[in-house]
Amino acid sequence: MNENKLGLNWSAAEKALAEGTYSGYKMGILETEKILEEMLASKQVPGKSTDQKIKYVQRFLSLPDKLEYGRNIYRRIIHEPHFEISREETKHIILGYWQAMLDLEEAIASLTVWEKTVMRLKYYSGLALKKIKIIGGSILGIAAFIWFLAETPAGKSAANFIAKTNHFFIFTILFWSVIIIFALAAAGLIFFLVTRTKKRF
Repeated sequence: MNENKLGLNWSAAEKALAEGTYSGYKMGILETEKILEEMLASKQVPGKSTDQKIKYVQRFLSLPDKLEYGRNIYRRIIHEPHFEISREETKHIILGYWQAMLDLEEAIASLTVWEKTVMRLKYYSGLALKKIKIIGGSILGIAAFIWFLAETPAGKSAANFIAKTNHFFIFTILFWSVIIIFALAAAGLIFFLVTRTKKRF
């Protein structure tokens, strides 16, 4: 791997790999995932998670399946304490990560400012559209529920039941709960003051 071409620090991954142990191989993959995350962050790739960021740049990856395979192994290492992996497979996985980062570096260098802007606009407009759909669906659901309560016999019965239940909760359960809490607090305060007074000279 030509590290200088990417300008990334692979020393931790190489040190772990050089241990020649299963734990070292696993640590090498964990460190490589960390390098990928740091690169995505430094390039300001949009997305809340690493998965989202990779999805954003996936069309620029020459070997996306290799990266996905490597990240699946990464997840297994995280969730399976006794998972073991060979040195050769570890090297294969790290090369997959490296190729993905190389592809990303080359893509960023080749894209114009306009192309990057268009990509971001498409990404954020897609997110906005999803949120609009969720909000719109929620509003329609609430409107349908209100109509059901106001316009149908079953809805009116349900509304009446909800109102009575709410009234009972507020003026009975909640009311007496507050009184009991205040009474216990007052009793505790009195007990504290009495015991404190007894301890004084």
